[in-house]
Amino acid sequence: MRQTYYGDYDYMDRITERKSRRMAIARARQVRRQKLFVIIGIIITLAICSFFSVKAFADTGSSSSASSVKKYKSIMIYCGDTVGSIVEDNCDLSSQSADSLADEIRSINNLSDHEELIPGNYLVIPYYD
Repeated sequence: MRQTYYGDYDYMDRITERKSRRMAIARARQVRRQKLFVIIGIIITLAICSFFSVKAFADTGSSSSASSVKKYKSIMIYCGDTVGSIVEDNCDLSSQSADSLADEIRSINNLSDHEELIPGNYLVIPYYD
């Protein structure tokens, strides 16, 4: 059996093995940390890209859909006008029925179903742009 000043070689081998095990653990931690940083970087990059692509799409202002914007205008009531005649004369009936549009005009202007319109007053009516 071989012996040195520090004792036998098995003791030195154990010390060397512990050092190499600690170095392996430290290296594994370093690799995990690097992988984590890469994954976080990819996630942040994707988030930034998706944010700006959504923002760029929203800022174009051009949409190919057939949706339109509801706006309101004020019209003067003349003699003989009814809510039904105002709907027929001023509103596009392609998006809603005449009855639902008349009900909407009545609710906007706080009118009852059989209330007469007074000539010279104004009504607010919706229209689509």
